[in-house]
Amino acid sequence: MSFKKRMIAGILAVTIGLVVGCSSSDNSGKVELRYAIWDQTHKEAVETLISEYEEANPDVDVKLEQYSFQDYWTKMETAATGGSAPDIYWMNAVNLSLYADSGALVNMDDYIKENNIDMSQYLENITSLYNYEGSQYAMPSFWDANVLLVNKEMLKEYNIPEPTPNWNWDEMMEWLKDAKTKLPEGTYPITSYGTESTQLGVFNQVAAAGGSIISDDKTKAMIDTPESKEGFEKYFGLLKSDVHSPSDVTTEIGAGTLFKSNKALAIQSSTYHIFAYSDKEQSQVAGKFGIYELPTIKEGVESNSVIHGLGNAISSNCKNPDEAFDFIKYISSEESMEKYTELALVPQAHKNVQKLYSDTIKNKLGIDGAILDEVSKNAMPLPSTFETQKWGQVITDNTNAFMQGKMPLDEVVKKSQEGVQKILDSEPKK
Repeated sequence: MSFKKRMIAGILAVTIGLVVGCSSSDNSGKVELRYAIWDQTHKEAVETLISEYEEANPDVDVKLEQYSFQDYWTKMETAATGGSAPDIYWMNAVNLSLYADSGALVNMDDYIKENNIDMSQYLENITSLYNYEGSQYAMPSFWDANVLLVNKEMLKEYNIPEPTPNWNWDEMMEWLKDAKTKLPEGTYPITSYGTESTQLGVFNQVAAAGGSIISDDKTKAMIDTPESKEGFEKYFGLLKSDVHSPSDVTTEIGAGTLFKSNKALAIQSSTYHIFAYSDKEQSQVAGKFGIYELPTIKEGVESNSVIHGLGNAISSNCKNPDEAFDFIKYISSEESMEKYTELALVPQAHKNVQKLYSDTIKNKLGIDGAILDEVSKNAMPLPSTFETQKWGQVITDNTNAFMQGKMPLDEVVKKSQEGVQKILDSEPKK
């Protein structure tokens, strides 16, 4: 049985339960809301906002449930199809279409209208990730985009110039070649997550070249367009070059470990990793790296990165959706997002708190994040459809074959285009 059919069965089961008198109040008569997240590092910020909300709303009790990312989506799918999903839970773009179309989520349009919420106060490229068929199914929360992190201590030690603002791909390659002549043996000018993650990898170069993975209406694969092909050529050319950590080294040790242990001058990575790289007990580069924009490939293209993030969604199983949305409205306010930024050191979706994030990481971590405001505004939303994971795996399998010398890059592009299009053609059509 498909997820959608299982979900419908779950909704029917809950409906029957409601008819026979299921209650969502605890013994004190309070409305109880279950709220599920997966990241331990966010727990303090979330618990702080929950406490403040409960103080202002003593008739509501919000119970936080925190899972590991490895278990999260299995638990959410099982709970959703079984009619026992948390009232509110973190939603990502990869799963939004599937959950929204299957009836697992509450359409928030009426709530947004009734509460006079101006959605333009949030970054459009994050808000759009949680819009399905013209309706909003999650309120935007926080975001992560991709940048170039550079060990500034190594720049100084080996007399390597800083990356220049608004640089292009050719300028970056020349910079890396110069760095290679100055760095000691076994230290690499750059590392990246290779084929491990399209979000951290090739999708960014596709964006910088003015290309896209799928069309705006999510019905056509766009991998074989000249712009997208150039993005593939640039990224995988870099991976195969002598300025990048060798594939076997990257796979065995890990890109993040290479960077944290001073074995790579730079890394193409996510803003989400800034906190981990700043852990003085785990990282030798804590407080020593800078944040730089990824280079442009096609002149005039503003996007040189993809952006993802999370939204707060309401389960269709929720027996108190009014209270659930009221809580989400509270944690989505500018004031709450300011507190979240300072407590979790994570950039939020509200436009007015973008500078606060860069100021906060500078004050607390010693990192200048001034460029992140522009990065977040211009980044291309992470492409997603019903079957994002399936067609993403097609691209990964083909690019792995290229890295192993089993397939030329032209064939990678061709097979990825055909494979992704086949999956898109099989997706539900409205």
